[in-house]
Amino acid sequence: MAKSSDIHVLFKPLSIQGRQNETLDLLADDVDWTIMGHSPMSRKYTGKQDFVDNTLKVLRERVLTEPLRLEVSNVIGTLEGEGDDIHGEVAVELAAVEAVCKNGLTYDMRYAWICKFQRGRIVRVRAYLDTDLLTRAMEQNP
Repeated sequence: MAKSSDIHVLFKPLSIQGRQNETLDLLADDVDWTIMGHSPMSRKYTGKQDFVDNTLKVLRERVLTEPLRLEVSNVIGTLEGEGDDIHGEVAVELAAVEAVCKNGLTYDMRYAWICKFQRGRIVRVRAYLDTDLLTRAMEQNP
C-alpha cells in the first residue's frame, strides 16, 4: 500500500524547477484531465499532450515569469500496490511556489487534484482551482 508520504514523493518533482517532467511522466498518454469550473482553461483535455500544450505551456510562455512549480500541501487517501502496479484514487492539494505573472500579479494559486491511478499511471484527474485568479492572470497577460 502506498502511504501519503509515498504519494508526496511522486509529486515532489513538481516543486523543483527543471524536474517537473518526472511527475508529468506519471500521466498516461490518454489521461482524462478535466479542469472544473469556468475559466479560459476549464474543459476536458483529451490526453497528456493536449493538457500540457494548452495549460502548462500557455502559463509558461504567456502568463508566468517562469515555469509553474507546485508544492504538495496535503494528500488524502492511499494507493494500493507498488511501482508499476499502483492503483486507486487520491486527492492531492498543491500550492504554486513563488509564482508571479509577467505583469507582476502574484499567482498564489491553490489546486486540488483528484487523481485516479491504474498500473502505475495517472489515468484521470479532476482539477479544482481558483478560476477567478486564473481568468484574471490570463486576461492581464495576453
